[in-house]
Amino acid sequence: MTISQSSDPDELIKALNLKHLNAEAGLFEVIRVSDLSVTASDGDSPVSNAIYFMLTKSEPQNYLHWLYSDDYQTLIEGGPADYYLFFADGSVAKYTMGRDLKNGQVLVVPCPANAAKAIVLHESASHLLVSSVVTPAWSPQRARIGADESFVDQYAGQADWATPEFLSFLVGPNFGHKIGAAATGLNLGIDSLGQIIWQGMQLTDAQALLEIKKFTGAHPDQEFEITFDDNQTASSTCAKRLADLAGQAGFSNVRLRQC
Repeated sequence: MTISQSSDPDELIKALNLKHLNAEAGLFEVIRVSDLSVTASDGDSPVSNAIYFMLTKSEPQNYLHWLYSDDYQTLIEGGPADYYLFFADGSVAKYTMGRDLKNGQVLVVPCPANAAKAIVLHESASHLLVSSVVTPAWSPQRARIGADESFVDQYAGQADWATPEFLSFLVGPNFGHKIGAAATGLNLGIDSLGQIIWQGMQLTDAQALLEIKKFTGAHPDQEFEITFDDNQTASSTCAKRLADLAGQAGFSNVRLRQC
């Protein structure tokens, strides 16, 4: 399809193979994970990764999440949408992504490392499509979704919009619990769609193999599990493929478990 400013959201979702983003919400697809490497907080990491990310009328909000890494989001089409950023020093910022530059909207939102953000699509907008480049690359060990009362206490009153009620709204259904960031162990699951899941978050094959490499390097004698549903063809096929890829990469301590 030819992408224009009036592209139909459903056509974009199909053309770009976008899928629901667990926990955070919105739609996404990984474009590429870099072959270059840097050292991050939990060891070696690809320099960066790039994804498409989209909000729509049916998924108008991306819930609060924290990243270890820098995240640069660039408008492709659609909007406007409001970005709410929360920094480690207790300050906050708000950007409106859109094309009305004369009225303060921006084409790029830079979210620095060690900050949290949430995104809300304007009611007047049909969708927002952006590219997101995260550096060092996104990892479930370097991301955290959700917050609790301590988040509200820290940021309430830091801006006119930062009321306790609105901050809770930005956290959404993840209020009171957190997903990701330095979880112990490695138990990968394969859902009915054939997606690799860890701590409720989706991983590509490459991302999963990187987590396997880090885990086996730290725990060379410890097994890890890949759990799958043998009654779902996509689930069992993905599990066996991932186990084969791990074996080819020299990681032999893999155990498949049916559920």
